[in-house]
Amino acid sequence: MVSSSNPITMTTTTPQPTMMKASDREELRALPGNDRCVDCPNRNPEWASVTLGVFLCLECSGQHRSLGTHISFVRSVRMDSWTDSQIASMRASGGNDAARKFLNEKGGIDTSPVSETPVREKYDSPAGDLWRRVLKARVEGREEPTDLPPDLRPNSVSDDDSDDGSYESDSESDDDEQNNNNNNNSNNNNKGHSGAVGAPAVRIMEGFGSSPHPSTLKPEKKQQRRVRRIVGAAAAGIGAIAGFAIAKNRQRRQRNTEANNAAAMVSVSLSTRV
Repeated sequence: MVSSSNPITMTTTTPQPTMMKASDREELRALPGNDRCVDCPNRNPEWASVTLGVFLCLECSGQHRSLGTHISFVRSVRMDSWTDSQIASMRASGGNDAARKFLNEKGGIDTSPVSETPVREKYDSPAGDLWRRVLKARVEGREEPTDLPPDLRPNSVSDDDSDDGSYESDSESDDDEQNNNNNNNSNNNNKGHSGAVGAPAVRIMEGFGSSPHPSTLKPEKKQQRRVRRIVGAAAAGIGAIAGFAIAKNRQRRQRNTEANNAAAMVSVSLSTRV
């Protein structure tokens, strides 16, 4: 007698992204420098870059999205879902101050909140690539790298690759076209890259954080304020003229009424005498 048995298959479940807990959010906000945006003085930032472990304001998050998810994977701390590894990456960075210090010491980059250094120059750089690798190693419990691999060091970049003045990491060169699509679709298909931490293929909250950087808004804001002042002055002038006309009309009506009353009284007096 031959007996047969069905094979037993073992399945493993991958933790699904969930909204960040209030306790995790407060813990991350308490890290040094996380009370302000990493790239500008704006307070209470509500966005974060998972791959860089830093907090961002809404305006600067738009600049980070333009870098591509392999360089800066942007999430909302309140509206987006987070995985445990993504939260661990934010915790492992030590806060905005630690990220600034690392980039300054390793790359000589001016990372102060009032710095005019472009975000691409800060993070799409050898120092930025090394910082992402350090965070990845911390999250995975590996030894932290102290330098980039020889093939990714600045002096190994060819002239053709450096014509535009930007640094190309290994994760960027793997799939430039897909990175551009990710940037345009805003996390529509967040594929993992070798230099990124916790970027799952999850489509969540697309379209946020696309405002331009505050530095690009200064001329526009000045023009808007100038127009508002002109319109306000014109409205005030029209209001003053209208008010003066109304007051004069009211005085004229009052004089006419007084004159009519006086005439009526004279008429009554004359008729009484007669």
